[in-house]
Amino acid sequence: MKIRQLIGIAAAAAILTTAIPSAVRAATLTDFLAGGKFDGQLRSYYFRRDYATPLVPNASSFALAGIFNYRTAQFLDGFSVGASYFTANALGTHETNPARVDTTLIGAANSINALGQAFLQYDGHRALVRIGDQLVETPWAGPSDGRVLPATYQAAYGKFAPAAGVTLHLLRILRYKGRTADDYFRDNNYYPPTWRGDASYGGLGNLPSGAPGTAGTLAFGADYQHGGLKSTAWYYDFYDFAHMLYGQGDYALPLHCPVEPFAGAQVVREWGGSNVFAQTGTKLFGQPGTAADNLTMGLSLGVKGYGASLSLAYDRMRSQGAGALGGGALISPYTASFSTDPLYTSSMIRGLVELGPGSAWKLMATADALGKRLQLMASFAQYRTAFDGNDTEAYFDVIYLPDGWFKGLSLRNRLEIGNGRVNPGRQHFLYNRIQLVYSF
Repeated sequence: MKIRQLIGIAAAAAILTTAIPSAVRAATLTDFLAGGKFDGQLRSYYFRRDYATPLVPNASSFALAGIFNYRTAQFLDGFSVGASYFTANALGTHETNPARVDTTLIGAANSINALGQAFLQYDGHRALVRIGDQLVETPWAGPSDGRVLPATYQAAYGKFAPAAGVTLHLLRILRYKGRTADDYFRDNNYYPPTWRGDASYGGLGNLPSGAPGTAGTLAFGADYQHGGLKSTAWYYDFYDFAHMLYGQGDYALPLHCPVEPFAGAQVVREWGGSNVFAQTGTKLFGQPGTAADNLTMGLSLGVKGYGASLSLAYDRMRSQGAGALGGGALISPYTASFSTDPLYTSSMIRGLVELGPGSAWKLMATADALGKRLQLMASFAQYRTAFDGNDTEAYFDVIYLPDGWFKGLSLRNRLEIGNGRVNPGRQHFLYNRIQLVYSF
């Protein structure tokens, strides 16, 4: 949605505000605008990749970014207009050698400036409907907010709560703006940067530059929560790519004592349809295929108490038919290469979606201290996949949230050590991310 469209929506809202004063909450245009909400974040991120092999140079990237959100006061008993401006700049810190730049942070360009959100929203009568450019929060299509800017979608989204603990969702995605893109395109993470005609990092980039654009995604889901049970079920039609059914249930046993066990199970069933990989003859994990055809199942067991938790998870992904695309790989257009899918065993930089069919287990521990102002996490995951062999990921995460004068500030350091055949030179590498965020 372009700026002129946002102006049109805002103008229409202003006309409604002044023309029908008895039906609006803001009696005048001044009240309407002044009654809105402005918030956002300032971010400073530094990423560094250190490789054990001399075959690949170490890479790094730095960026300052701002996310500025504004939403008007409500009118017509529930309507409002929202917009977000995204900006990020490397401040000329990129290395002169492009191979030494971590383009996943901000892309190959020095800056990004974009209208990240511009939407019309209705919120009332147990329903929320949002139309336009927006952040989306669903299991297999979300903001993937692990870089300096999140991914956003040109979409229509609605949710409704018909009963206590029940929420129904409906989503139609038309276009996608990746984390390093400055506009919306009919693509996803499988399209290369050259498809858009820009130099930004686009994800896996398996498809050729001449691949046809995608019509987007249709999805609907349902959440149910009661006591210690949290469950969700979704259907996704990734047009031109795959159909997906996803379900997950997690239960924390309420023992009313300091230590409580919890368990969870998840399943993903995916099958084909019209597939752009088959149309273009593109291989996935070096394996040809006519359509997606896979099944993924997972379990998680753990215990929590005294501000800490310990859990063990397992996932298995396998083909469900001869000629399955990627030998049974799971097609995930908006999380592939980002490792932001909901599988229990996904790590910071990769999981089974990125490594292909096989199995994985993950041991994870978390702890809070200083009144939850210090948050610690550590995990170790092992992946046994059909095409890349064994891979291990050790992950460490430290978050500090100051209070007092520094409330709203977050200091975070994330480190992952990858070791396996999938790495350059089949040797380990370190990926360190230092993230400073101020929320206002």
